[in-house]
Amino acid sequence: MAKIKKHKSGSASSSIITIDPYSNTSYKFSSNEMVENDLKRASFKKSNFFISYVMTKDIVFGTIEISRSVSADDLQDALEIKAYEDLGLDSSINYKINYVETASSVSDQKNYVYDVFAVNSDIMAQSFSPLRGKLPCVDYVTTAPMLITALYKKSIIDQRGGAECFIYFQKNDAFLAIYQNGRYLYSKSLRYSLREINERFCSLIGERVDEEIFFEILKKDGLNTSDIRYQQQFMKLFGEVFLYINDIAVYGKRYCNISQIDRVYIGTEIGVIVGMNEYAKSYMGLEAHNFNFSIAINAKEQYIDQIHVMMVLAAQLYVESGSENAFNFTIFKRPDPLSKRSAGILLGAVAAGLAVGLIYPIFNYGFGFYNYVIYGMRYKEYQEKLDIANDMRGKIAMLEQEHSSLKTSYDAESNLLMTREGLLREIKSKRVDYIMKGSTVSDLVKLTNKNNVKLNNISQINNTVVLSLISQNEKNITELIDEIADTKLYTIRTKVILKNGNTSRYESNISMEIL
Repeated sequence: MAKIKKHKSGSASSSIITIDPYSNTSYKFSSNEMVENDLKRASFKKSNFFISYVMTKDIVFGTIEISRSVSADDLQDALEIKAYEDLGLDSSINYKINYVETASSVSDQKNYVYDVFAVNSDIMAQSFSPLRGKLPCVDYVTTAPMLITALYKKSIIDQRGGAECFIYFQKNDAFLAIYQNGRYLYSKSLRYSLREINERFCSLIGERVDEEIFFEILKKDGLNTSDIRYQQQFMKLFGEVFLYINDIAVYGKRYCNISQIDRVYIGTEIGVIVGMNEYAKSYMGLEAHNFNFSIAINAKEQYIDQIHVMMVLAAQLYVESGSENAFNFTIFKRPDPLSKRSAGILLGAVAAGLAVGLIYPIFNYGFGFYNYVIYGMRYKEYQEKLDIANDMRGKIAMLEQEHSSLKTSYDAESNLLMTREGLLREIKSKRVDYIMKGSTVSDLVKLTNKNNVKLNNISQINNTVVLSLISQNEKNITELIDEIADTKLYTIRTKVILKNGNTSRYESNISMEIL
């Protein structure tokens, strides 16, 4: 196999662009997200890594034995000649041929045994022709069955899982591949693509069902549709499909010389079809798993064709290792760097000669220009700092003037504060320290009113309060005096009650001391 060069721009910062030329779909993988590209409008950077694949039906596959007497230098030519002979390739057609040594080759003492894959270069060019003007190159083109290898090497599927069968339905193709412990053994294109299944379904029900409507039914309801007529035809149709697939799988086991298949994975380009796994179990006798692997953080937001998912994984492996065993069928290679082309080498020599001749004048000019630039930078820095210093001097003068003004205001406010403090102390003495408080007067008024006694006058001299009382009943005044005494807030000194001779009123001047 021709050596594969490691992609120079395949760094962590470059994006992976997956391209399906058969469905005209493309995805960009970057920052662990897969975003669909519009191939009609998208523009691509040359730094991106471009990967595509060849459908299984466009591949001629076979096993070839070459004598171990053939030297390593002649092995590739011998394999290509043998491929044309044993695989029945048309000698007038240019084929892109890749091969890989089989596991059985190690134990064969006489011959090398290789699995050979051949792709018609004209068919590939025709498939990619609509994209030629949009893509700068296609770094890596592999086959659909060989993409599965990436699932093993990226540890998404256990490499020690035994023999496993992969069945994948696409709109334009379908294939079955058999791997054992992560190693490719066999693949076969199936005649039941999704479009072929749609055509067969229309034939069974006797009417035309648009393929997009048909695919939508499969995605939404699966094979367990509520339409009884559809359900009956689905049973018949997929019975035929999986009976045919089982025959291919049985042949594949015999071809690979394996006793059994341990598990089967089933998937489709349009997503998981509910009920298909049950048909696999019924006709193949194996528990089926969904061929649906998520690698992007936005995988739950949309279904992504697993071909694109595997292409991302294969591209990562290619970029990381530059594997010599990569099945690369590309005919649209990335151009070599200019430094490795003849024109680039010539330009490099001319540039080196010019550089040597111009070193001294360039140095003098450069050093002078450097000093000029440094002077300009220092002068600019000086002017900036001078402006800052002048600005600071102005601010200091303003602050000193403001400080003087504030000190004058402070002194005036301090004097006013002292005056107000004296006034507040006087007010406190009158309102707080004054013994005859408003509450005392209020309490005495309430007691006189309670006992039907009129308070004619109230006066105070120091701690002595004199109440002038008038009542129609001597008893009311007596009861009032008793209640005042009961409060224990006052000491009654005089409590004489006199009757006014001209009237029926009683008068009394009570002298009491506030405790």
